[in-house]
Amino acid sequence: MPTRLLVGCGYVGMRVAEAWLKRGDRVFATTRSNSRADELSNVGIEPIVWDWLVGRAPSERGVSLKLAELIASELATVCVAVSHSPQQDVPHNETHTRGLNHLASLLKSMGWQANERSVTKWIYLSTTGVFAQALPGDWVDEDSPVLPERPGSIAALAGEEWIAERIPSDLRVVLRPVGIYGPSRVPRWESLRNKVPLQVDPDSFLNLIHVDDLAATIVAVSSTSMLSGLYCVCDGNPVRRKDYYSFVSKLGNWPEPIFEPRESSGPGRLPLRSDGNKRVRNSRIQSELALILKFPSYREGLRSLL
Repeated sequence: MPTRLLVGCGYVGMRVAEAWLKRGDRVFATTRSNSRADELSNVGIEPIVWDWLVGRAPSERGVSLKLAELIASELATVCVAVSHSPQQDVPHNETHTRGLNHLASLLKSMGWQANERSVTKWIYLSTTGVFAQALPGDWVDEDSPVLPERPGSIAALAGEEWIAERIPSDLRVVLRPVGIYGPSRVPRWESLRNKVPLQVDPDSFLNLIHVDDLAATIVAVSSTSMLSGLYCVCDGNPVRRKDYYSFVSKLGNWPEPIFEPRESSGPGRLPLRSDGNKRVRNSRIQSELALILKFPSYREGLRSLL
């Protein structure tokens, strides 16, 4: 029975955990909340109440024993799926590295070591937001230059660098997902319904991946020997925002979208995800995994949701 550890069990992580459980794997997951720990326990996940930014050892009864047992059973996977959102009083480039340092210390206290004898594969969820600004409509892939500007993307790239420096190359995989959508997460549908103008460039591109396909990709990577340590994860069908929002409006029987693009630059203005205008390739991971996506484009995904 492979043993998996999820650090961050939210919108994506929960689906990954459920998929592992269906395969018969043993799944541990960290959470900062006792009430959330109860929810995880109810579906068969073994919770560890722990805040990776604080880093103190878990104090709940039995948790240390669980961790020791996890390490002793040859931990198969550590999957870091923590939000990249800014944290108060934490520099952006430390939002994840501070937590990763605490995580490594916690595991080492239980006997885990990052060396060639380790069997633990690390999977780190980054973001395509780490890419440098591309020319409008340009294609990007794993070899494209990086220069993040948003706080979350800065945190993600620092996390990538931490993984690359400390985990052996054959035991690490960094995944860069594009915009994630799925149940309860259809971008801007309320604005469309309520005729609220969208402050985006209608001719710019949107890159998407359904949360179920992202979870399936993570599960596949966890059990497959990958040739590379870095992959973009998307459906491979970028769409212009005007076409995407028009399709949402049509499915919801709502008014056609109204666009009022805002100024793209200005003193002190931080770029938003909606400012992006690149197209992301998924050819590397598709060639290696040959994973058949449940939702190969936004059309199938949105039809399932709306």
